[in-house]
This record gives sequence, C-alpha cells and structure tokens, in this order.
Amino acid sequence: MIEVNYLENNSVISKLEISGHANFDKKGKDIVCSAVSAIGVGGINALINIDKIEVVIKEGYILVNGSGLNNEYNQIVLKTMLTQLKTIEKSYSKYIKVSKW
Repeated sequence: MIEVNYLENNSVISKLEISGHANFDKKGKDIVCSAVSAIGVGGINALINIDKIEVVIKEGYILVNGSGLNNEYNQIVLKTMLTQLKTIEKSYSKYIKVSKW
C-alpha cells in the first residue's frame, strides 16, 4: 500500500511524504504506482525556492519538506498534489491511503 502523509497547520502544508508500493499489478503495469509517481515527481518539478526545500526521491519514497514550501505558489502546488492523490484514493482505497499527521 502507498501511504501519503502530510503535515498541515493553519492551512499551510509544511511536509509531504509518499512511501510504499501499491501492488495493484506487477512492476511496469501498476497504474496506481505510476499515477502517484507522476503526481509526486511532477509536483516537485513545479516547486520554486527549491534551495529552501528538502527533497528526497528514492524507490518507493518521496519527501518534500522545508521553509521554502511556505509561499503561496508552492502551497498551490502542494494542495493540487494532495487533491490528485485523494482522488486516486477514492477509486483505489485498497492501494493508497492519504492521512494528515
């Protein structure tokens, strides 16, 4: 299962972590993993002030954290990512869980 955890205080997202594998299908055919990866990497590519953001991308793991996330633009990017991930969760809840820390 993919677990998405985020830290939000006063409508400001300060940390987003995506970990695990969906195991919806075999590697290379797993549409849930592919969708989550595309959202994660695409979202990170859209962030600005990256020098003030910790970004970790590994096999089955994405972390975005740091003071550079606090600007309005990056908040829009993060909230869009969460909306997309929650949309996937609605259809594939056996394979992805989105939780607020």
